[in-house]
Amino acid sequence: MMDLVMEMNWNLIIIVIILSAIVAYIGDLVGMRVGKKRVSIFGLRPKSTSSIITIVSGIVIAILTLAVLSATSQTVRTAIFSMKFVQRQITELTSQLQSSRSELSDLETRLLENQQDLLSKQFQLAAVEGRLEESETRLKEIEVELKTAKDDQEKALASLASLEEERTRLDMEVNALRAESERLREGLEYVREGRIVVFAGEMIAQTVVTVNTGGRRPSPEEVTESLFIMARTNIAMRSGTDPEDVKISLEPGSMEIIRECCASDGGRVILRLIVSENTVLGETITVSVSRHESRKIYDRDHILADVGGIPAQLGPEEAEMRLFAILRSVNFRAQRDGVLPDPLRGTVGNLSASEFFDAVDTLTHRERSTRIIVKAEDDIYTEGPVRVKIQILDD
Repeated sequence: MMDLVMEMNWNLIIIVIILSAIVAYIGDLVGMRVGKKRVSIFGLRPKSTSSIITIVSGIVIAILTLAVLSATSQTVRTAIFSMKFVQRQITELTSQLQSSRSELSDLETRLLENQQDLLSKQFQLAAVEGRLEESETRLKEIEVELKTAKDDQEKALASLASLEEERTRLDMEVNALRAESERLREGLEYVREGRIVVFAGEMIAQTVVTVNTGGRRPSPEEVTESLFIMARTNIAMRSGTDPEDVKISLEPGSMEIIRECCASDGGRVILRLIVSENTVLGETITVSVSRHESRKIYDRDHILADVGGIPAQLGPEEAEMRLFAILRSVNFRAQRDGVLPDPLRGTVGNLSASEFFDAVDTLTHRERSTRIIVKAEDDIYTEGPVRVKIQILDD
C-alpha cells in the first residue's frame, strides 16, 4: 500500500486540485455577481442563468483538468484521443497472444514428443553401443582365433612341405626299386636262356686317379690294367671261373677318356667301368668308361643320422623296418651330398648282414626308449663306399 502511495504523481494531482479550485472559485464569483445584478442570458431567469454559469464552470474545470492531464501524461492523451485504436490494438494483441499461446502449447507438445523420441533414441543408442561393444569384443576374439588359425595353417603348410619332400624322396626310391625290379625281371628272362654274369648299366670296377708318392699320375696303360684286373676278379668270383677267362672290351672313345684323365693336372678323378649290355657267361663283356671328379664328402665319425624316440621292446619285424628306414635315409642323404651311387642298385654302400641283425637284436631287447646314431666309419669321398657304424644309446 505504501509503495502505491509513494508511486503516485502527487505534483500532477496537486496542480489539478489547485486549477479546479481556482476555476470553481471564479465560477462562484461570476455566479454571485450575475445573481446580484440579476443578469439574464438568452432571456432566461437569473436563477437559470446562475445554473448555466455553474454548469459552464464545471465544464471549464473538466476541460482544464483534461488539458493539464493530457499535457503532462502520454498515457492520458492516448486514453482520451486514441482509445478505440488502443482497443483495436489490445484486441489484435490479445488475438496474437492467444495464437502465440496456442503455438507455444503446440511447441511444448512437440517438445515433449521430441523429448520422448530423444529418450527412445538414447535407449536405442545405448542398446546399439552395447551390441557394438559386444561385436568389438567378439571381433577381437575372432582376430585372436584367426591369428591362431593362421599360425596353425603355417605350421600345417610347413609340415605339408616336409611331407611332400618325404613323399618325393620315397617316390624316387620306389621308382628306383621298380627300375631295379624291372632289370632283375629282364635278367631272369635272360637267365632262363643262358647264364648272365653282368647286366647293362652295372659297374664292375672303379679306380681313383691321383698323383702318387712319386709326384706323377699313373699312365693310361697302368690305369686300364688296374681297372681290367679289378673287373676280371669281380666277375670271376661271381661266375666261378678264372680271371684269365674273362674277356673285356672297351667301347670306342673310352681309352681317350682315360688318357685325358692321366694327362690332367687336376686332383682326384674317378674312373668307372660300366657294362654296356647284358652279357652271358663266356661272351666278351663290352664296357664304357665314365669319369667323375672326386672330393671328400664326410670326415671320419661324421654323424649321418641321429634318430631318437624309438620305443623299447620292439618286435623283430618293426625293429628291422625302423633300422632299414634309417639306413635308407642315410643312403638318400649321401647321394644328395655328392656320393656316387651304384648305377645298377642305386646304393652308396653296404652293411654286413651280421652287423645289421646284431643292431636289430639289440633294439628288440631294449628296456628303455632308444636313440640310434649312424656315423661314418672312415673318411668318405665321392666314389664311396659309405661305410658306417651304428651306435644304440638310451634316449
